[in-house]
Amino acid sequence: MTFLTLKTYQEQALATLSTYAQAARLQGAAQAFAQPAGRPYQAGAFGRVPCVCLRIPTGGGKTVLAAHAVPLLARDWAAVDAPVALWLVPSDAIRTQTLKSLQTPGHPYRAALVEAYGEGLQVCTLDEVAQIAPPDWGRRAVVVVATIQSFRVEDAGQRNVYSFSEAFERHFKGVEERALAALRDLPDALVTPEDVARDTTGVLAGFAGQPRWSLANWLALHAPLVIVDEAHNTKTDKSFTALQRLNPAFILELTATPLPAQTNVLYHVSAQQLAAEDMIKLPIVLAEHREGWPAAVFSAVQTQRQLEAEALKDEAAGAGYVRPIVLFQAQNAGEEMPPEQLRDYLVGELKLPANQIVVATGTQRGLDDVHLAARDCPVRYVITVQALREGWDCPFAYVLCSLQKLSSATAVEQLLGRVLRMPYAAQRGRAALNHAYAHVCAAEFSQAAHALADRLIEHMGFEALDVASMVAPLGSLPLWDGLDENSAPAPAQQAPIATHFVAIEPTPQLLAQPGVQALPDGAGLRAVAHIGADTEALLLAQVRGAKKQEQLRQQVAQHNALLAAQNAPATHGQPFAPLPRLAYRLDAQAPLWPLEREAVLEAVEVDWLAPAAVQLPSQQLVQEPDLFEIGMDGQRLSLRLADGAQMPMDWHTSSIDAQTLVGWLDQSLFKALADLTQAQRRAWLAAVVNHQLHACGVPLVALAQGRFRLARAIEHHAADLRQSAAQRAFRQKVLGEGDAAGTWLVEPDWAQPHVFELSRYPAPAATRYTGRYRFAKHYFPVLADLKDGGEEFACAQLIDRHPRVRHWVRNLDTAPCGFALPTSRGRFFADFVAELVDGRVALLEYKGAHLQNDPYEIEKSQVGALWARKSGGRALFGWLTQQALAQQLDAVLAPGAG
Repeated sequence: MTFLTLKTYQEQALATLSTYAQAARLQGAAQAFAQPAGRPYQAGAFGRVPCVCLRIPTGGGKTVLAAHAVPLLARDWAAVDAPVALWLVPSDAIRTQTLKSLQTPGHPYRAALVEAYGEGLQVCTLDEVAQIAPPDWGRRAVVVVATIQSFRVEDAGQRNVYSFSEAFERHFKGVEERALAALRDLPDALVTPEDVARDTTGVLAGFAGQPRWSLANWLALHAPLVIVDEAHNTKTDKSFTALQRLNPAFILELTATPLPAQTNVLYHVSAQQLAAEDMIKLPIVLAEHREGWPAAVFSAVQTQRQLEAEALKDEAAGAGYVRPIVLFQAQNAGEEMPPEQLRDYLVGELKLPANQIVVATGTQRGLDDVHLAARDCPVRYVITVQALREGWDCPFAYVLCSLQKLSSATAVEQLLGRVLRMPYAAQRGRAALNHAYAHVCAAEFSQAAHALADRLIEHMGFEALDVASMVAPLGSLPLWDGLDENSAPAPAQQAPIATHFVAIEPTPQLLAQPGVQALPDGAGLRAVAHIGADTEALLLAQVRGAKKQEQLRQQVAQHNALLAAQNAPATHGQPFAPLPRLAYRLDAQAPLWPLEREAVLEAVEVDWLAPAAVQLPSQQLVQEPDLFEIGMDGQRLSLRLADGAQMPMDWHTSSIDAQTLVGWLDQSLFKALADLTQAQRRAWLAAVVNHQLHACGVPLVALAQGRFRLARAIEHHAADLRQSAAQRAFRQKVLGEGDAAGTWLVEPDWAQPHVFELSRYPAPAATRYTGRYRFAKHYFPVLADLKDGGEEFACAQLIDRHPRVRHWVRNLDTAPCGFALPTSRGRFFADFVAELVDGRVALLEYKGAHLQNDPYEIEKSQVGALWARKSGGRALFGWLTQQALAQQLDAVLAPGAG
């Protein structure tokens, strides 16, 4: 079985979903969303049923997230061991592809489900639902893959999913009447007198007013978890009604391009996050060809040859096989260069072998039965016009060459999406193979860049701030071999960014603004410098209507983002000074080891059977007739004895024994308690359960019903026990408190430093800096986790303006892209990292007054001071506070400091 290691952003997305699902059980869907999101929840057509979205741009891996989301929601929202999930996709082609992946043994998508539910997992189509025996529902997890169109109709009688079917007789006859009553409030769930009148078989006689024996009703009885792929296509009244008919327990939407006013975006992945995890190639190296399509085609072929030479060197060094492919978007039939003429041109004029070229259009299926990733496949050039068929994959696509005008080319984003994806989702050893390439017909780079940005933003789920690190001019990066290894590449010629505002009158006030120029014949104006707030206000003053004003704001944001990308030091290939990680030796002759919290944990032992270890903190029981309320972590969970899902065993009666519950907890928590043997786990879990039963007086039936929340409470308690032990050991072994005999020898490891790289800055979309102030020295085009205003913002401004700072980074709080120092709790990511003009590096942490005396904050300051002290003056650490902030920064960065 093949398990995909989830990317950091995927783990974060799932963690956010888990937190939301748990909170929604206690607070309701709206409140659980509004508090962390900072915006109101759009209940829409589904009322109290949670409906949230994970916004994943093209190339982000929506399907694997969906596969992991099913067991997560079953655990954290539905609290069932064998859920029913309905997986809705936008087309038959995608349905076939998804179904194959989920049914193929060993496929990573199926593996995510099998890990939770075993090989008894049922993955089926709508036609196969009736074949699953009634006793298996609730005992085996069931995933039904279908298109939304199968349920989306005005007349329910027009779809078999809503029709009365005797195939479901055995299913419905075993259902109690009170369960069937839940169907009476659903749209089109009951047999109507009109249905009986139209029935010529007599089967419906006597069923008027009763629930249909239908596929949709059978799914609705099980309150399925609904996964909606490409959810932006389902925001219609027909789709809402279709989903309501299914009685969903939870709706999870996945899309790159949500409709803002109708979508509750819970987590948004940025282009920087995708690139840092090697999911996409960035930047897109863009070349404009004002000479026309022959120059674009010739250059694309040359780029392919250079890339293939790099790929051969990469493979010789141990990397996987790659054969870079060009995707040509030919012109339409009747124009100068349609597909067949382009093929003839490639073969006749450029002398390319005919077997290296395939044409894939609506009428020519040159890609059918071609395995492009096979080593013996000769294809290097694919010609299309509008769109390649859905589900078609091209793992080696590297170059897009569009012979159409990019601003009006049909479906070019589909081709661009193929080119963006990184082969094997792993960084290549040759720099040129980590970028995508686009050759387009345009008069100037700025025109091409704006057209490309429009496609990325409007159709592929990216934003203006994403574009800031997505587009680079050809020649701006040292990509190809041919230079002496000891010589630096020649400075790149940067094509200017210019944005045209053709509907704006070039008034004297506007022309007086920096970088604003009149277009010839007074036909508008162009901006070639950053557009500040004053300039934008003057532009907006000439635009009438809220929609047009918003379009102009987006145009300004896109211009500023492209300009920021061009000016950032990282874009120019300027290196950032390496930062040494902390390491340790057990003695002076011992080897140097990375200093991580895990190393500390290995040196401690937890007494799992101590009295404090078997007591779950903050737990109380309130008992009323047929109702138990268990308080955990300051919140209350209500459990009614009548509740409880259909299970392989009867969890909601007193027949369950403690040993069975302990076995279930052991199976659920074996990953979280992986450092314990099974015997140790079972002994501790049995002690915890016995304490709940006998010391706390919680009935076994209540523990069984609340087993999912009980498991989470135990997991959190185990983490707290480890943390207490780690904190004591860390202070002794790293900070030198207590017995000096056990202290490790700590020093910086300059041989294995942290290095900031161009495509390794995964700034989360929700927290990127969007303010007006321009930071001139920030190393990357975007800034992570910085609000426009406040104390940290003022600190960032001082760093940016400081004469001793060459460039700096708003540090990320995720490894391995952010720089971290170890602590007893894990890692400490300082707020800012700076390289000084004299070559020293500085870690700078800003701390508000309310946190200065917090014990953990003090520990972080001690670790930072230790790192600087051991660096021999090459690294500095500053613990900055609000009072006299500028003077503090001067002192930290002063020559000779540290």
